[in-house]
Amino acid sequence: MVHRGKLSAACKPCRSRRLKCDQQKPSCSQCIRGRRDCGGYRDVGAMRVHDQTEEVKRKNSPSSHSPSAPQPQKRPMHQSNALVMQQVSVPTANQGTAFMLARWVAQDGLDGVRGPVGTFIPHVINTTAGRAVMASLNATGLAALSNIHMSQELMLSARQEYVTALAETNAALNDQMQSTSDSTLIAVAFLGLYELLTCNGPPLMDRYLNHAEGCNKLIELRGSNQLKDSVGLGLFAQFRMTIVLSNFWLKRRTPSFLLELTRESFAYRGGNPRMDDELFFLVAKVGDLCAELRNGALIQPVKIVREALKLDAELSSWALGVEPHRRYTVVNVPETANAVTRYGSFRHIYGNKYHVYPDPVVSSWWSDYRFARLILLELLCWLCDHLARKDEATGAEYRQTYERCAALSRQVAEDVCASVPYQFGATKESAIEDLTSPRTGGVIHLIWPLFIAADGTGVSPAMTEWITQCLFKIGHSVGIQQALVMSSLLLSGQHLTWLPDL
Repeated sequence: MVHRGKLSAACKPCRSRRLKCDQQKPSCSQCIRGRRDCGGYRDVGAMRVHDQTEEVKRKNSPSSHSPSAPQPQKRPMHQSNALVMQQVSVPTANQGTAFMLARWVAQDGLDGVRGPVGTFIPHVINTTAGRAVMASLNATGLAALSNIHMSQELMLSARQEYVTALAETNAALNDQMQSTSDSTLIAVAFLGLYELLTCNGPPLMDRYLNHAEGCNKLIELRGSNQLKDSVGLGLFAQFRMTIVLSNFWLKRRTPSFLLELTRESFAYRGGNPRMDDELFFLVAKVGDLCAELRNGALIQPVKIVREALKLDAELSSWALGVEPHRRYTVVNVPETANAVTRYGSFRHIYGNKYHVYPDPVVSSWWSDYRFARLILLELLCWLCDHLARKDEATGAEYRQTYERCAALSRQVAEDVCASVPYQFGATKESAIEDLTSPRTGGVIHLIWPLFIAADGTGVSPAMTEWITQCLFKIGHSVGIQQALVMSSLLLSGQHLTWLPDL
């Protein structure tokens, strides 16, 4: 899609004479006075965006490349992603919607595991609350495009569409039948995503958390009924993790209803917990431990260390027990000189390796795992350092634990960095970036792990610098403003302050 700039909606006679057209019906006042045939008005929205789909296909077809110039291998779009594009009719005026479907609607996972919320759009688009979904989706996409192209005009359109989305969503929430529908839940989720894409400075999460809290309330109100069909069950599996991760920031325990609904969901999926169920419970435990810090648990730091070490062992066991078809492949590459790009002197691969995942859903699970483990290891380093300095008798033991946790934290941070190229199109055969890859939207799952990793114990200045530039690149190439804010915070040397003072 190419934006053609601001176009006039005036009738043809007024445009040709450069007259101000009042666009009255059935004819404008100028044409009535001049006794001319007005001919009606053109559709500005339809003409503002030129659909280059076929042109892009031709440019990227094998026959369009010179045989002497080797091209990076492209993988076909996943079947479910193509299905979404077929089932959702997108007017060309809705640039944001088209962008989101192309860049943020990831594929379903292995074994039918549902992926990001976009895969559910075909099931809700024709419902009463579908207007709220489309308005919030379009607002989010327009915001991303505005950030990528640094267009104030697009941002103005995004804000206008966001106001419409809020109105449509509030109308759905006030409707007894629609308030707990799948459509309303999805609309609220996109409104939250909009806040991340338009975040322009600290506080990083406040506006987003308002919508996350809305998701929390809706899932509680939807109760057991949401587990009885595939769409509701898939949405629940996705948003429960969103709620838990939000609670890290709030220092709040995982709500009991979320744990109970998760256990209840087993019966609708064969009776046994899956990989993502087990990960959910572990991440929830880490979040609960962080919440205890706020509630006075630090009066027993030794006990907290024991609990944290036990929980870290459980997380490590989860990673070791992942089924082979859900593991990632490590691709080794030679280290080369940094490339000079619009992002400065920056090599898009950190070190000499990167990861390739079976699908974007599995990739997001590994990102959530690493986020929780980085938080836990940082907590352990913080407490062990305090205890080592406080008690000389046990200081050596806590210092050893500190060093071990710091080494693990560096390893997890390297794995987070190694996950970035996959989101930008890297495959097992080629590390060449493709910034138009439909996987790029999945980088949203890596922003916080990257930010946490950059400020971790023992992380080298080289890694912090790489992450700073990587976040800058994510902000400009994917359109996530929060990543730019994080990059600026790291560049200025500011540190996270989520741990209380000892």
